[in-house]
Amino acid sequence: MKASILAVGTELTTGQITNRNAVTLSEKLTSFGIVINSHLTVADNRETILSALQFLETQSDLIFITGGLGPTSDDFTRDVVADWAQVKMVFDETSWQHITQRLTNRGFQVREMQKQQCYFPEDSRILYNVEGTANGFQFDVLKNSGKKTVFVLPGPPREIAAIWRDHLNETLTELMSGTPKIIIRSWDTLGLGESDIASRVEEVLKDRPSSPSLEIGYRVHHPYCEVKLSYSEKDKAVWEPWVKKVDAVLDDVTITRDFADIFSPIVERLSNRDFTFYDFASHGNLHFRLSPHLKSISNWSFKQNLTAPSVDLFDHEDDFLALLPYNDLSCILLYSVDGQRYQKQIEPPLKSPLMQERRYQYYAEIALIELGKPSLQ
Repeated sequence: MKASILAVGTELTTGQITNRNAVTLSEKLTSFGIVINSHLTVADNRETILSALQFLETQSDLIFITGGLGPTSDDFTRDVVADWAQVKMVFDETSWQHITQRLTNRGFQVREMQKQQCYFPEDSRILYNVEGTANGFQFDVLKNSGKKTVFVLPGPPREIAAIWRDHLNETLTELMSGTPKIIIRSWDTLGLGESDIASRVEEVLKDRPSSPSLEIGYRVHHPYCEVKLSYSEKDKAVWEPWVKKVDAVLDDVTITRDFADIFSPIVERLSNRDFTFYDFASHGNLHFRLSPHLKSISNWSFKQNLTAPSVDLFDHEDDFLALLPYNDLSCILLYSVDGQRYQKQIEPPLKSPLMQERRYQYYAEIALIELGKPSLQ
């Protein structure tokens, strides 16, 4: 089954905010075995929204629409959707009571203009929103390309999360019952460029069968190059031997597999101890990678300088990690937990003077990987 996601909002098309909803919905839908074949973002313009719907009806079985369900004059998604589906709108008294109660309880004035949030396509299923005033809705419509199931949701991510939890998760579980899920295997590799990684993968997969379908994908997110293989759960027996071949050919450069998080074990390790990071080699990359993930921990500190200190600086410390320059192409990692010390020379495979910043990124990433290991090696 195929799905498309249509985001409505001039604040999106002008770059004022980013479309986080598309990411969240895609991840959730993919877990059900639904193939996402389109993301569209359009401004608050009736003709543009209608054109987008006319295009998406030829592409998908499921259409998810976010945004434009508010009480103001630029919130007309529901009207355009009704015109596209050629159905009339009906007023829902329960939705009006919900808005009235929510605003009154919070000390806001209830205005007549907010009644526009209470109109829905006739015979649609209303998706009640406990986090806001804009309820979503779901309905089926028959088009020339077949039946389409349409989900219209408010724009705020928090409200979509609530509607997903209260309505859509169960709906999609029933809808996709018996449909094989999509298995996605992934490798995050470090130290080689995308073309080098792809060359290895394509070579080892060159004799694979032409069917059933296997999708190969690559994504660079510095300093990593990600490889993904996607296939239907029902074809697992066919593709698992090929997955093992990719495992083997990427083994020397693989850092994590199947979307594993390198930061969870780091957070767990540091949560019950005072820990200090010293960075004299990565030029800020270590702190850049660490700080977003350690917000829940208060007992860590960070010291950074471009001039390396004497190693004696760490003589009386039991819990620390230090990156120290060794030469122009490598650094030294010193790492201690509960007084058990570990030392390693980090030597990136990137030797060109033009790749200096990548080397700094590599230093930081290897340091984090070592810190997250279950025990010192």
